[in-house]
Amino acid sequence: MHPINRLFSAISISKPFWLWVAICLLVGVSTAALIGILQTTDAVRMEAQKRFFEQYNQQQLTLAEQAAHSIEETFATFRRNLSLVASLFEEQGVTLERAQRLSNSLQRMYESLMETDIIDLVVFDKEGTVVAINPSDEYTLGRNYAWRDYYQWARDKGKPGQMYLSPFMRLEGGQNRGDKALIVAQGIYSKQGDFNGVAMFTLNFDKLAKRQVLSVRIGEYGYAWLIDNNEQSVLVDPLGRVTDKEFEETFLPRWPKLYDLLISMQDGKPGTGTYEFVDPADPDKSVSKLVGYQPVRIENRLWTLGVATPTREVDALLSSFMQQQERYSGTLVVVIFTGTFILLSALLSWNHTLSLQVAHRTSDLAEARSRLESTFDELLASKKLAAIGHLALGLAHEIRNPLSAIRMNIQMIRKRSKMEGNLEEHFTIVEEEILRLNRLVNDVMDFARARPLRLERTSLSPIILRVMQLFSQRFSNAQITTELQLNDELNLICDPEQIEQVILNLVSNAIESLEESNLPRDLTLIVRRHRPYLSLRVIDNGQGIPTEDVEKIFDPFYTTKVSGGGLGLPTLQGIVLRHQGTITVDSGPNERTCFSVLLPLDGPTNTSETEQ
Repeated sequence: MHPINRLFSAISISKPFWLWVAICLLVGVSTAALIGILQTTDAVRMEAQKRFFEQYNQQQLTLAEQAAHSIEETFATFRRNLSLVASLFEEQGVTLERAQRLSNSLQRMYESLMETDIIDLVVFDKEGTVVAINPSDEYTLGRNYAWRDYYQWARDKGKPGQMYLSPFMRLEGGQNRGDKALIVAQGIYSKQGDFNGVAMFTLNFDKLAKRQVLSVRIGEYGYAWLIDNNEQSVLVDPLGRVTDKEFEETFLPRWPKLYDLLISMQDGKPGTGTYEFVDPADPDKSVSKLVGYQPVRIENRLWTLGVATPTREVDALLSSFMQQQERYSGTLVVVIFTGTFILLSALLSWNHTLSLQVAHRTSDLAEARSRLESTFDELLASKKLAAIGHLALGLAHEIRNPLSAIRMNIQMIRKRSKMEGNLEEHFTIVEEEILRLNRLVNDVMDFARARPLRLERTSLSPIILRVMQLFSQRFSNAQITTELQLNDELNLICDPEQIEQVILNLVSNAIESLEESNLPRDLTLIVRRHRPYLSLRVIDNGQGIPTEDVEKIFDPFYTTKVSGGGLGLPTLQGIVLRHQGTITVDSGPNERTCFSVLLPLDGPTNTSETEQ
């Protein structure tokens, strides 16, 4: 007799005894299953929290990197303007008479910088006496400041082109008395290297901090702070206050972990970590925070900019993702207990059915967990791109207007002044840098504000032939052999202009790679229909892509080119994704490179990104 049949028989013979045995077994099994589910749920949550914190910290590190780069670019702009002031006095020395002749030029230069954080522009002769100041200040003009650190630095240590950056200070006189400020200065030297004087800007640090540091926000209580590693002092503290207190005084008594973290930043390396500090929502309590920090290098000074968020705020983001997982776990627990009571009334007849149900539920749970992880990763990537795009768009708007003003004033100066020799060369370099920065700003704005799709049924063949014709001269000059493998039926619904941009950039990247190769240079384009998709592959046998770079090439602002902005491939990826397609790359060092694009033949199903 089958064991199950024997069990039925035994229950029929001694029903009460075996019923209690069955109850105990089912309760034991159910309890064990519940504990297992709860433990599995906790383990999944802990692993998800760990991964989420790591991803969030990387996002904060990216924000810190962009903000630090913006500060470095701001001070590089100050250095270039100081060099321009110094060049005005390079040939004829620094005298009151010379400064008076140049007063209009100095005034126009100051007016072009009024929208920045500069308070005043001051020129000193080689004795340390003020010979020019904008805006005009009769009290300061003619006074001697040879005892100032920046003057002594320029006289004794400085070299042409070097910039002095003072420690944080409070102004002691003038109409800006009491303001928090920084001094940037550059020595004025003759062509023979003789010291002739000093050009100086006074910077309003409150405005600088508000524009460059306090504007960096992530979440509700996520914000940036800034420290001076050389002076071991806090410039903008973790509560968003502009201050000049020392590390030891501010943090060591109550926040030793934060103090140790700040001291460890003396090596000038980026990183992530955690620390305890005042809870911005309740100053009487402390809160754990995640932080990503990036060094800011300005001449010979080292600052560090950090972006921090309370862990509870990050946990709140994670909780919304975990609720669905917990609902499925709770549903499974209910099913198990319900099955337990049902089985008490029909244990043998439902045994096989219950096994099928458990298997089915387990499959559903695995599928749901897989969907949750996929959604979780996509949402993380979306939030990262949105945060970077928002920061990039804000920075682009902040940079574009000053650039236009600078360029306009440079052109005005060049038209009205007779410039020769080094001065003309300096102005040319300045205008070329302005044009380069303007192109970078346009690239950033194009990336941050994607144009809606204009969908129409299009044949890909004319687009590809037009792109190849456009590069025909470069193919000839670089001795590149091209091969096109096109089908007759290459119609699909897409935005032809944006798809042409994708193909043009992929071909351009392939040409650049081939131009660096000494091997026979081959470029192949293969287009095939694989319903419901159209497949486009661009293959070259150039230098290839290093293994460590393959996974990063679609990250915004990541580039290995000296003059690249790191937005080309991310922009292309955005176009393909808005078409609900995919773009992948297969490459390695000194291997062929293949970019593969899959586009749906019938166009994207979601029309929210298209023009109506």
